[in-house]
Amino acid sequence: MASHLRSTLLAFVLGLSLGLPTGSAAAYEPETADPHPVRVEPPAPPAASAEALPAGEELRTEQGEVQPPTSGSGTLVIGYSVEGRPIEVVRFGEGSHSRLIVAGIHGGSEANTTALAHELIAYLQAHPDSVPERLTLYILPELNPDGAARASGPQGRANARGVDLNRNWPAAWQPAWSRSGCWNLGPTTGGERPASEPETMSLIQFVSATGVEALINYHSAALGIFAGGQPPEASSLHLAETLAAVSTYPFPPIDTGCVFTGQLIDWAANNGIAAVDIELHNHRDTDLEENLAILSAFLAWKP
Repeated sequence: MASHLRSTLLAFVLGLSLGLPTGSAAAYEPETADPHPVRVEPPAPPAASAEALPAGEELRTEQGEVQPPTSGSGTLVIGYSVEGRPIEVVRFGEGSHSRLIVAGIHGGSEANTTALAHELIAYLQAHPDSVPERLTLYILPELNPDGAARASGPQGRANARGVDLNRNWPAAWQPAWSRSGCWNLGPTTGGERPASEPETMSLIQFVSATGVEALINYHSAALGIFAGGQPPEASSLHLAETLAAVSTYPFPPIDTGCVFTGQLIDWAANNGIAAVDIELHNHRDTDLEENLAILSAFLAWKP
């Protein structure tokens, strides 16, 4: 009976993570540890692709834009996507210690993370004193603009070359992986090699240049808070525990049996950066109030 109950609960959560009807057994991944980081050169803007979108995929044209920064903040273009779209970061504060929030790594598949990032940006523009003087906070609303432009839902998950950007980092990277317990609603790869994608390279270069000390990578949905590192690295685990204490996101996270490879948070943890994945409760809502509490805890957190 207990085994049946656990199986039923897992199927329910997996169905929620995909926005599927309760009872679906389809699986999901949030998106692991390689001691040898890859050094990369900053990417140059590529030419926009002239290729047509795959059949059946919509082009989403009404995307949210980063609003012009107010005093005390600024917008930076840190690189370009495969199809030439800018990857923008919004800066708040001028302190000597840097922190980063990343959203939209899975494009249109997790568009509510990008919506949350824009809400956090708007909040901080209205409340710039929320960032302590010792910190600089960067928010990257959409790491995968090509996926977001292509489609909402599963067809917008990968970048323009079919790469899952949270499987492309130099951390236990693999070009392919077992789909058991993982997201499996369409074909994706880990890329031709670690950090093969311009989106990944742009963020590696930015993080290295700014000395980011801690980061949150937002996903959706429903599996909880994941600490970077396999096994979890100590400072990442401490950060995860701190953020879990002010939220209702599951921690430890729900274990679906997925084997995670090439993850951003694991690359970060391997490079001395405290890092966590946070999965929103579903694919629709931004959980703003809960994430304002997380923002406050993140800015107050000390290693």
